[in-house]
Amino acid sequence: MLLGALTSGLVVGALAGVLSIVPESVRLVAGALLLVVILVAEVLGRPLRLPQNGRAVPQDIIPEARVQGALQFGFEMGTGVRTFMPTALPHALVVAVLAAGGLIPGVLAGLGFGIGRAVMTLLRSGSGAPNLWDAALRIHVRTVGRLTAVGFTVVVAALLGRLVVTMLG
Repeated sequence: MLLGALTSGLVVGALAGVLSIVPESVRLVAGALLLVVILVAEVLGRPLRLPQNGRAVPQDIIPEARVQGALQFGFEMGTGVRTFMPTALPHALVVAVLAAGGLIPGVLAGLGFGIGRAVMTLLRSGSGAPNLWDAALRIHVRTVGRLTAVGFTVVVAALLGRLVVTMLG
């Protein structure tokens, strides 16, 4: 999962580098506005329907090729591209990296995303009752989304702080 997430992080970081031709204040304002829209929708429990592959990575690839299949499954799930996203927060992460710019934010975002996906998968697997874990997640998914959105708001605040410093400096 980490390798897939790091790959996505590198791609987004590279795109952020291309966007560095846009003045930083413009990137930060546009990014902050998009983040506010996404986060308000998340906190209100009405996540935006953003582009995604609305289905899970097929689990039948795991037994077909043993180790290779499991690695492919983990890589694809880690990229966040070929899987269902119940929240728009991964899109917000991409927006934040594009606004901040650079490979380092991309790699760090990819690493954080991959660790988050891996921890969730390990917690589900280690729960001893994955079906009960899934049921509990379905019950609390909005609360988890709201808490995550509130935490992500710290990133928006940091971007806005950077914008103010940039505009005043």
